[in-house]
This record gives sequence, structure tokens and C-alpha cells, in this order.
Amino acid sequence: MIGADITWVQAAEGRGATYSDGTKRDIFELLKSHGFNYIRLRTFVDPKAADGYDKQNGYGDLAHTIAFGKRIKAAGLGFLLDFHYSDNWADPGKQCVPVAWQKHKTLGELAGALQAYTTDAITRLITGGARPDMVQIGNEITPGMLLHVCDSGGQPTGSNQVTGSISNWTNLGTLLKAGVKGVKDVDAGIQIMLHIDRGGDKGGYTGGAASASASFIANAQKQGVEFDVFGNSCYQAYQGDPNSTANTKSGWAQTFAALAKQFPKLRFVAAEYGPMQREINDVVFALPGVQGAGTFNWEPTQPGDWNTGHVLFSASGNNFTATADLSLYDSMKTAYASRL
Repeated sequence: MIGADITWVQAAEGRGATYSDGTKRDIFELLKSHGFNYIRLRTFVDPKAADGYDKQNGYGDLAHTIAFGKRIKAAGLGFLLDFHYSDNWADPGKQCVPVAWQKHKTLGELAGALQAYTTDAITRLITGGARPDMVQIGNEITPGMLLHVCDSGGQPTGSNQVTGSISNWTNLGTLLKAGVKGVKDVDAGIQIMLHIDRGGDKGGYTGGAASASASFIANAQKQGVEFDVFGNSCYQAYQGDPNSTANTKSGWAQTFAALAKQFPKLRFVAAEYGPMQREINDVVFALPGVQGAGTFNWEPTQPGDWNTGHVLFSASGNNFTATADLSLYDSMKTAYASRL
């Protein structure tokens, strides 16, 4: 997989945005022509909720995800669906319980809500012509999932009455299994991925010695969570050495190599990254036994501290034009041709 998460394109196109690499065309067809073969979309339970991600337009809700997913499939691209299981961003610093689920007082009730939501979402996606090929059960769930009650800005104000904290793997395992079952009950052929933010462990940037990743995988397996792929975030700014490309690549390579060796039946992805596009793809595609499944460039149409100087499209008003960095994927399309 050479993939990208372009969920923000929903909002940009809603404002009339167009995309061009010299020729204006649909963003999915444009990326495909440069070697991308997978698109990742994040989805939120209710982005218009009191703690929601987009209270005005609801971008990132299931309806928008179905519409965009249908376009992904029509373009002949693979589709990775990223369930945040939140009304707002779920990441290592916050895992906000959806407002509609905060009424649940027991783990069983919370797991039931998660499973029912997942089943409904997958059913509606398939019916709408947007079947995901792979599904993430949570986003950057390093601390666990469904942890916090959050304010209107999506910031934690306290802990939920029942949680899936990593400090209690029985609880977390129950929630993860509920998510997996919600997918598999509808379509057993959809692959399952778990995702944390420790791509730099071996380099010592996010814990050292691949400790968090290996521990997370081992505990999930011990709980009976069935998954096919394990994803790590790999941003140079956060899971690397911001002052050294070489050190960063070395750390990533050591992390993934150690995990691949310890867990030979799993496949691995760089679930999010920004700069160092060729380096992270080389690291993942070099894993032995085809254990490196691919990578996902996070929001390459938008500039931010995650991809400083390496956005793939520059904006002038509502017109987005490909930058020189996009040509890196033309060479990767050739280099990895036998795998794509």
C-alpha cells in the first residue's frame, strides 16, 4: 500500500477546491496516477456533538465517509477506514467518549454501543458502495480508548465513568474485540488494524527498545483480539530525530525490524507520516517476508507541523497544485512495482 489520509479534502471540496498536477482532475485519480493505491479516511461518531470535531458541517461523519468511500472504490483504490470512536480527535493525548455513549455505566454497555455502531457503519458503507478493505479499531490508541469526557473544544475535562485504559487490559481487550466483531459480523473478509504512535521506539524517541509497540501487541493477542495489521505513527517531528534524517530512518528501521521478527504472522504499516516520504516507504517495503504492508501520508494537501516543507499540494485560494514532493511517488511507483 502506498496510501494517504485525505479526509480534510471533504471540507476543501465543500469550499470549491480543485486539484491539479498540471491537469485539473479528481483528487483520487490524480493521486492514483502518481502511484498511490490506497486512501485512508477517519470517521467520527457525531462531529456535530457538543464536543464535536466540526459542529457546523459535520465533515468526517459517516455520511461524508460513505460519499468519499464510494469515490475511492470507483477510482479502483483500496480503502482504509479509521474509526476514531469519538466525536473529536482521538490520539495519545485524548480519547474522548462520544457524548451519546457517556450514559453507559458498565463496560458491557459501552462495548455494546461500540459494537452496534461499528456494525451499523460497516453495513451502511457496504450498502452505499464504499466497502472498506481494512478497518482501524481506534486511532493512536497508545493510552487505550474511550477514556475521557471532553469539553466543546474536544479537550479532556475528566475521565469517563468506565474506560478502556491500557492500565486495564481486560477492559481494553473487551472494547477492541467488540470493534472487531462489529466488523467481522458484517464482512469477515475485511482486514483489521490496530494503531499506536510508537514508530520511533527503537531509536529511543518514544519509549525505547520497541517496548510500547511490542507490549501492546502481546497484550492484545493475550486478550484474544484478532487483527491482521499493526500500524505505527512515524513522524520525524514526533517519532524521530528532528535534526537528523539518518537517525530517524535508523530508529524506524530498528523498530519495524524488531516487531516483524517478534510477530512473524503480523504485517506492519506506517499508519501516519509526513516528511521523509521515500525513507519511510523504503523502511517498510524492506521488511522481510513481505511483512511491510505499506504506508499512509497524513493529510498531504494541508501544511502543518507534521509535514513542514513537504506538503504534496500548495494552495492558492481554492486551487491546490502539486509540489515537487509528489514526484517522489512517481519513482516509488517504479521502485516498488512488483509489490503494488
